Amino acid sequence: MEAIDQELYRSALGQFATGVTVVTTRNTEGEPVGVTANSFNSVSLDPPMVLWSLAKSAHSMPAFSNADMFAVHILGSDQQDISVRFASRGADKFAGLNLSSEGVPTLDDCAARFICRTAYQYEGGDHVIFVGEVVDFTAHDKLPLLYVSGRYAETRRSAAGETDGIDPEKAHIGPQSLTHLLAYAYRQITRQMNRDLEACDMQQPRLAIMIAVGQHNCPEWAEVRRRVESSGFSLADADLDQMIDLGWIAAENGRLGITTEGRKYYYEALSRLHALEQRFCEGLTDSELAEARYVLNNVIDKISDGAPSLIR
Repeated sequence: MEAIDQELYRSALGQFATGVTVVTTRNTEGEPVGVTANSFNSVSLDPPMVLWSLAKSAHSMPAFSNADMFAVHILGSDQQDISVRFASRGADKFAGLNLSSEGVPTLDDCAARFICRTAYQYEGGDHVIFVGEVVDFTAHDKLPLLYVSGRYAETRRSAAGETDGIDPEKAHIGPQSLTHLLAYAYRQITRQMNRDLEACDMQQPRLAIMIAVGQHNCPEWAEVRRRVESSGFSLADADLDQMIDLGWIAAENGRLGITTEGRKYYYEALSRLHALEQRFCEGLTDSELAEARYVLNNVIDKISDGAPSLIR
């Protein structure tokens, strides 16, 4: 069986939107311990039981594995700071919080809270699954904090008081969001592209002009500018004058063409970019590449406000 790509697997799991919880207990010295977890789930109504899981490598594992009791707090939409605090290492997670001197440490103002007796512990790969029997609980009419695709979000209520989806104003871009991945890929590819182009005395705007001229039969400057600017570059008449002065572009009767000298630089630049594309596409199948092109073209269509794409 072919090994699963862990990054892709993690990204796929991130498509499942979950609530966010903080699970607390006390260690053998009586000190409060807490972690952020989104692996919480209901197990049984009779008896009332819930579960959550913790990585075996977690610093708090000894405390939870030896604890008779724990508390699960479902965080509200205004408690992202609490989630971040208990997900951090090294910080005093309970600083400034009011805690009882005995029993399981509990947090205030949560959407819900479950006090549990540890019933079972099961090994599950690199995690331990904790099953708890609920001995007490509280719940409040409060919107929950959500986590999906590597970012926080929250639900919102319609005028009728019902939740109607994720509030985009509360969404936070995370490392697995499509926006982040596209921007990161663009930066990495552009950095290498600029290095390759500089090696043959070429620049991205110059190449964009030559592509627009070379792919069309003697276009006019207005058409070249329209096509180049659709790919994100801003051009002035001086840019064309510079290409003519270099001897790479020739203008005749208002129409443009690439000169013999210009084609030498043009083809070398295209060769370098083709080699770069082969490097970052290495290992992808033809169907995966076709799907990537389809997805990216659709993204371009959506962010261009319906204007037809000029790069296809």
